Amino acid sequence: MRVATNTKRPIHNDSRRQNHLSTPYLEHVLDHPLQITKMSSFKNVALLGKGLLGSAITTELANAGFNVTIFGRAESAPGDLPAGVHFKTIDYSSVDTIATAVKRQDVIVSTLSKGGLFIQRTIIDGAIKAGVKRYIPSDWGSFTTDSKAAAELTVMMKPFTDTQNYLKEKVGEIEHTIFSVGGFTDLIVKFPIAFDYANKTAAVTNGGHARFASTSLAGIGKAVAGALKNPEATKNRNLKIQEFEVSQAQLLALAKKYSPPGTEWKETELDGEAELEKNLKAAQEDPTNEFAIFGLIKAALLSGRYKSSYDKLDNELVGLPILTEKDLEAKFAAVYSS
Repeated sequence: MRVATNTKRPIHNDSRRQNHLSTPYLEHVLDHPLQITKMSSFKNVALLGKGLLGSAITTELANAGFNVTIFGRAESAPGDLPAGVHFKTIDYSSVDTIATAVKRQDVIVSTLSKGGLFIQRTIIDGAIKAGVKRYIPSDWGSFTTDSKAAAELTVMMKPFTDTQNYLKEKVGEIEHTIFSVGGFTDLIVKFPIAFDYANKTAAVTNGGHARFASTSLAGIGKAVAGALKNPEATKNRNLKIQEFEVSQAQLLALAKKYSPPGTEWKETELDGEAELEKNLKAAQEDPTNEFAIFGLIKAALLSGRYKSSYDKLDNELVGLPILTEKDLEAKFAAVYSS
């Protein structure tokens, strides 16, 4: 397995990316947040799962005027639902029970994780039986639609590719929208992915030059709401969005900048190909080990081998502005400034 590297690529956004941040594009997005090609035909949205991402999407959908219902296995509703958001129980055991639960919903947005990834085919069948118009799968990644990743990282990618293929098969019965969003900015800033802030260490892969997309949880929520407000242009599409394009070296530099004065960081160098092979083997030996899967995600993201940065963006379709490096730095300042 060969890992593509480019040690000469600069840490900061290159001129191609700066063009996205410069005048006509950014001004157009800010002045015209959403280019609507058709009046929205969606009103009622079902949200499956309520973690960090589900909560962010719920908030943005409610703010955009959709009737949102969160579905969960628990008998009691979560205590922090936004005003006007409803909660209902759902039984995922069969197509019929799912269809009964989601009847009269226009759209299903899934943020299910772990075992929920493997039951999406049943959910899709239930949605079709109930007359749901569109399904947005639990597929919120960086490279889950990259064919090379699908072929090489089967242990991790199979539930995503299976769902993608099934949605294509059922395209005449239900619409879909798949989101490629990059790494979640909120987690990249706080969690030991590009660096370990708590221990002031960083294992730098291939010089830290691989670039990848990143979007905040709130940004993802806004993109989902924007896509449903622009139904025809986003129908049966893999939308590639980002607020930032970053590198490990760039993130580490910001972490160092917002460390206490005199802090010493310990850095080690990693070979991307070796790390990818090591973590792939560990995940294959125990696919149920969440730490092994996390290690594989991290190694794949930082290696630069897969399409984790996007040449063509769909931000304009969903009304999501691309943010600047100053905006990224502000996130570090908010988390780490004393």
